[in-house]
Amino acid sequence: MPDFIPVLIAAILGLIVVMLVFGGGFGFFAGGGEVSESSRTITLGEDFTISYTVGEEAVSSFGGEVSNGLFSYSEQRSEFDIDNVGDVTEGTIELKTWNSNYYGNLMIYINDKEVFRGAPVIGDKTISFDGGILDTTNTIKVIAETSGWKLWAPTIYIFDADVSVSYESRKSLTSEFELARSEVNSINRARLLIFGTRKGDGDLEARINGVEIYSGRTPIYIDFAIDRVQEGINTVDLSAGPNTDYNISSAQIVLFYG
Repeated sequence: MPDFIPVLIAAILGLIVVMLVFGGGFGFFAGGGEVSESSRTITLGEDFTISYTVGEEAVSSFGGEVSNGLFSYSEQRSEFDIDNVGDVTEGTIELKTWNSNYYGNLMIYINDKEVFRGAPVIGDKTISFDGGILDTTNTIKVIAETSGWKLWAPTIYIFDADVSVSYESRKSLTSEFELARSEVNSINRARLLIFGTRKGDGDLEARINGVEIYSGRTPIYIDFAIDRVQEGINTVDLSAGPNTDYNISSAQIVLFYG
């Protein structure tokens, strides 16, 4: 066999692979008839980041004595700031009550919204509240309910409180493409191509029209069932697992017709 034949065969095979991946078409003759396949490349996005971050952050720690009676009143306040307050889902107060005469309730307010009213027993209590009441700058206030007819002494609570917030931040990609009925009827293969780098341990998840077609790591080069696409608008969603960032250089869907 002449030396150039293996080189020629390798070049032809390489050209076919490149055209399949990047949306080209090719044709050849076999047995006197022409067999052809064409393709369409749909770019979902280039040079973007998808991520999912969850965690908890301590934002305030304070305590002291509060009292409320006919002749005395004292309260405790603390201010705290939150970065990216829009990512906060829930807040938690770890309350430790050291002593009380239990003449009235203990009340806790955050940004003037009541998050607790009751008579906590000596020891630890966890109080949860909706993160939606928080702002960038916040005030937590602890007061005692009046002792009422017990004129001889005010209601007294001695406590410590630790405030923390839970947060969740998602950056995902949603992309749409449209297919005519004639295209859907002539599709014989569909492929997902995603190239990028990962930071963290979570998977990259891909869904088409709400159905998962892939969950794993990049780079991605897989074929998926053609019945996942439909006539009209198709939606592609890319998201990341917890505490993971994916920096994506290119995301594409290639549809093959023939």
